[in-house]
Amino acid sequence: MSNTFIDNRDAWMRLSDVDYLGQFVKSWLALNAWYRSAYTETQDRKIINEIKWNSNPVASYLRPLLIQQSDEAEQFRAEIGLLHHRLENYEIITGKGNTKERITLTNIFLKENPPCVKNGQSHGCLFSVERIQNKKITVKVLGKTGNPIYQLTQSHYNLTGLQDDPAYGKLSASRQSYLRALYDSAAPRLIADLTNGNEASIQCGAHTFGCSREHLFAGLVEAVYLMRCTLFHGELSPTRDAAACYEPAYRIVRRFLECIN
Repeated sequence: MSNTFIDNRDAWMRLSDVDYLGQFVKSWLALNAWYRSAYTETQDRKIINEIKWNSNPVASYLRPLLIQQSDEAEQFRAEIGLLHHRLENYEIITGKGNTKERITLTNIFLKENPPCVKNGQSHGCLFSVERIQNKKITVKVLGKTGNPIYQLTQSHYNLTGLQDDPAYGKLSASRQSYLRALYDSAAPRLIADLTNGNEASIQCGAHTFGCSREHLFAGLVEAVYLMRCTLFHGELSPTRDAAACYEPAYRIVRRFLECIN
């Protein structure tokens, strides 16, 4: 015979769990309504990039909190630390096919890099990596007399394609290493590990970030946006651990909303 009190206890305990997934959705919809009215852009991705780097009420209020000493600043940084901790302990994937990526502050997209030419000299050779507007990549290595030692043209940035090129494999290990680093510096996207860097450390709860406050703010906005995409696109498995990741994400989005009220 069932115990009504025990059954009721268990039912009410289940109902007492906070639905952080639902709370995140509702908070993001409110944020979406704000930025749709505040920006002329129509694509979410372009608006998010604007929020990350350009002047706006959210950035103006929250960026300083990353280095200020106050109860509010400490709490905000603690929420960032908790988000980092939970994302490191539970894998949330966003995107499809070849664009799949794990959401983590240790490998987060910050911004698009402009076209560039990277030059260097090492081991008696001149190295050049050029990435132009149409994404085309031209790689050259010249010897001491200007004689071509290595050359590669790609339709787009592809580090794996460089490393898999048979002619690249014929270069000495030291030349390969130097060229690989130069090629990496010409990447079209700035992707960073926010926990590493030479900036004054930013303590976020139990975790330390070595990046600038500008990079940390941009990475934070990017992370919660990717979490929004995963949830809205039906890619998230609604487990208890997944919901736990959305607890600090929800609180962070709520902070965004408090900046625009």
